[in-house]
Amino acid sequence: MHPYDDAAQATPPAPHHPSTPPRPAPAVSDFDLVRERRGTSSLKWDFAAQRGRPRDALPLWVADMDHATPPAVTSALLWRTRHGIFGYSEPDDDYHEALTGWLARRYHWRVEASWNTVTPGVVPALALAVRACTGPGQAVIIEEPVYYPFREVVEDNGRQVVAVPLVRGPEGRYHRDLAALEDAIVSSGARLLLLCNPHNPVGRVWERQELEALARVTARHGVVVVSDEIHADLALPGHATTPLASLDEATAARTITCTSPSKAFNLAGLQVANILIPDARLRAAFRRELGAVGYSQPNALGLVACRAAYTGGQEWLDDLREHIAAAHRHVVARLERIPGVEATPCEGTYLAWLDCSGLLQATALAAEELDGFLLHEAGLWLDDGRIFGAGGQGFTRLNVACPRATLDEALDRLEAAVAALRARTAHLALSA
Repeated sequence: MHPYDDAAQATPPAPHHPSTPPRPAPAVSDFDLVRERRGTSSLKWDFAAQRGRPRDALPLWVADMDHATPPAVTSALLWRTRHGIFGYSEPDDDYHEALTGWLARRYHWRVEASWNTVTPGVVPALALAVRACTGPGQAVIIEEPVYYPFREVVEDNGRQVVAVPLVRGPEGRYHRDLAALEDAIVSSGARLLLLCNPHNPVGRVWERQELEALARVTARHGVVVVSDEIHADLALPGHATTPLASLDEATAARTITCTSPSKAFNLAGLQVANILIPDARLRAAFRRELGAVGYSQPNALGLVACRAAYTGGQEWLDDLREHIAAAHRHVVARLERIPGVEATPCEGTYLAWLDCSGLLQATALAAEELDGFLLHEAGLWLDDGRIFGAGGQGFTRLNVACPRATLDEALDRLEAAVAALRARTAHLALSA
């Protein structure tokens, strides 16, 4: 039983006998240590005022963790910084061995080092892929609700967004409507699709058969798929990410896979992503766009951190996944005391997708007022569901990758604010 679970917390201690020494109290998980991040130029913790939020709002919005990176990464970075020279660096054979070895061990996906292009992040790579694979005014398919830069990288580069809604089943689990997707491809003439695998924010880890069905549809129409797999390593226990390009050679030839250690190992500030493109023509087009913006050598410390994570971070990552799964379960349990708010079933990522539609209906709070209510009455800085596009109204996204104390503070604030809102609503109804 994971120490994060309520059930584990409630287990009574074993009876103590004088002849037996008492058992030591269980050690606090490293993931439950509260680490002060203020004063570190943290986007999450230090820039509330600059972004128009109250300074005392609890920030669980942006997708980085309040957990320290694994010791293997810290040790490698300390060794490298002691060297003291930070000149131009390139990914070497050891780097590529770490990358290809990780993908082989975790996903049974054999990749070639020559497929890889290092970029400063996945979002820049999405924009480069849009430019490499489409022309101005052409259509690009996205599946909403989805991570909001998907829409931004299309529109900011003068392309047309064609949004195909995901379908939420009665149990809250999302799936894609393949017929609607194919109709959108045919009617728009789109030849590029941006896939989120695992999906942010709805928490789906797409199953192999779902990806095979998607591959068949896109193959029929010659559509290239850019697969954002930045959350691949964060499939929760009992689920496994399938890289789209690992399905077969034909699918790989039409896929640009965007990977990074930044989410799973909390390395976003070190600016390193690995973009895997098996097809030589697509790879050359992508690299031309990368060269056109003047980017060449990657962040030296990013390369060190990525290599260390993929060679020495496996056990730590598996512990993290258990911690995140327990955090999701804890949120679900706590929401039973907060009527009108429920968590969508989550299979991957440390992002909880909360459905507040029941609260809106019960209190006559408008969807466009939800974020303001959470910010100013609950004191929570979250990501409003509306920014994720169609299907996001009435939802909010909560980052659970934090210590138990922080998560409980957020849930306490939410519970108190919802209770106060419902009491006001009931009072007004009686007064009417």
